[in-house]
Amino acid sequence: MATKEAETWIFWDISSCPVSSSDVASRVGPCIKRALKNLGYSGCITLTAIGILTDIDTDVLQAVYSSGVSLTHVSSERLGITLELMWWIKEHPIPVNFMLISGDEIFRRNHRFFEEAGHTVIQNFPFDQQDVDSTPVPSRVWENFLASLRPDAIESGVLEKEPGLVCGQCCLPDQQGFENFIKHLKTHVHVSPESSPRMMKRKQPEASFSIFGEIPNVK
Repeated sequence: MATKEAETWIFWDISSCPVSSSDVASRVGPCIKRALKNLGYSGCITLTAIGILTDIDTDVLQAVYSSGVSLTHVSSERLGITLELMWWIKEHPIPVNFMLISGDEIFRRNHRFFEEAGHTVIQNFPFDQQDVDSTPVPSRVWENFLASLRPDAIESGVLEKEPGLVCGQCCLPDQQGFENFIKHLKTHVHVSPESSPRMMKRKQPEASFSIFGEIPNVK
């Protein structure tokens, strides 16, 4: 299991925990990172906003990205996010701290798979005094969190590392710059999740994703 000195990876389901404006969007990432550091998580913190990014205003995505938060697009929320999390486990064998912030309770049942892989799951949402889970986050708690964000939440200075830009649907990581990434999302014809490169690799015999069992059938 990971200690608080290890890396911390956070996935923010921006489709089920949305933001309404670019001003608010730019404060979410820094506030989450600050809260975890105040709780003693001293290692590198990586935050990724994951969801159906084509449904979100470009100005909001720009604000999220500029605040140091990586972006990962999926075209089907439950299936797409589940596939990305499976790949994350496969690609991160070294124990780290993990948290998924989502309003969808279906992801809660996957916590044990991260723990079995040696990761430490941060289950409590760090902004509510009533010991609320991070998956699912009640809508009232998320709304209260957004309302509490102050303009001074954004810290000036150089980002620890460049945020990533990933189209999980096409298996195209690290798009060259935000503008090119948005152009790809808007102009590329995305295939269905069942026909995506992620799913095709999962169906190969050497792809061992049995720890997740059946993937939710989401339309």
